[in-house]
Amino acid sequence: MSFTIDVPSLADVPALARVHVHGWEVAYGHVLHGEEWFGGPAIARRIEHWTRWLTPGAPEADDGTFRVGRSGEGTVVGLAASWPPRDPEPVRERELSVLYVEQAWHGTGLARALVESLIGQEPASLWVAEDNARAQRFYAKLGFVADGVRQVDPRWPELPDLRMVR
Repeated sequence: MSFTIDVPSLADVPALARVHVHGWEVAYGHVLHGEEWFGGPAIARRIEHWTRWLTPGAPEADDGTFRVGRSGEGTVVGLAASWPPRDPEPVRERELSVLYVEQAWHGTGLARALVESLIGQEPASLWVAEDNARAQRFYAKLGFVADGVRQVDPRWPELPDLRMVR
């Protein structure tokens, strides 16, 4: 399967929102349920987020770096974003903050290419769901290791996160 990586634009926002919500459904659908997470309201929220993130001059856009993966036909099939860490005491200067690819694209090299185009081989941190062993194995292949720090976001206490660093 061929793909390209580039910088997303505002025209990509609806597709980015769709891929983002599909990614959440694949990763967290076993714990989170309902339209709040995976239906129209979730897509509408993600459209708002991506619009803010990609609007020139918006605070989130100024601090963020973004990549989009496209199929050979140009369809958005993956996305990645990086911001400075939001941790009170950051252990790295950069965080891999968002990474999702459509399930049909798992194992194609797209996710690796998105990460490499976004942060290269530079030191970074990320948060990954504690029960997402597949994602943890993927990040380990990119040189990330769990550092023993765990957090629980009150918005979704069912999904504790582990921090990984390299």
